[in-house]
Amino acid sequence: MAGLTFEHFAAAVGRRFEMDTGAGAWPVELVECAPLADSGREGGSFRLEFRGPADPIVPQGTYLFRGEGEAHEIFVSPIARSEAGTRYEAIFY
Repeated sequence: MAGLTFEHFAAAVGRRFEMDTGAGAWPVELVECAPLADSGREGGSFRLEFRGPADPIVPQGTYLFRGEGEAHEIFVSPIARSEAGTRYEAIFY
């Protein structure tokens, strides 16, 4: 996760990614990128929120996210579920 910055993801809000769950790739959309209080982390502290399909809910863990020629391993946790889909959060602190 080194090298991932707030600026990189702020420009990607609205972009679609594929989250490789090991059982297949699920489409997700980056719906939020918000700064957090400075922790001294190189690249700044921030949180991401992705929205994927309502079912199935992917458990908390590290997954490969692919999109527009890039790939990043990101630790996410499911935080909410509605008819619109399941939301997953990643914290970089």
